[in-house]
Amino acid sequence: MECKHGNFWIGLGIGSILGAVAYRLSRTAKAKQLESEIYNAIHRIGRDAEIAAAHAERKAVDLGLKAVETGAEIADKVADEADKVAGKAKDKWGK
Repeated sequence: MECKHGNFWIGLGIGSILGAVAYRLSRTAKAKQLESEIYNAIHRIGRDAEIAAAHAERKAVDLGLKAVETGAEIADKVADEADKVAGKAKDKWGK
């Protein structure tokens, strides 16, 4: 049993040393520069996503307006045809 406890303490000691070294290396100027670059990249991606969303929204609104205009044109044509049919029916029934 003593061997298992000894291995635990050895592992704990080695892990602590490696953790301290990793922490020390993560606080170097190069690590801070990398962290800053990652932070800036995330913000650039966010701005690009906002711009793309605004562009897509603008396109959707433009397409929606075109669809409304097209729908209005179709409605006008249908109304004209309905008037023609109504006129023909009126002429036929009026005779």
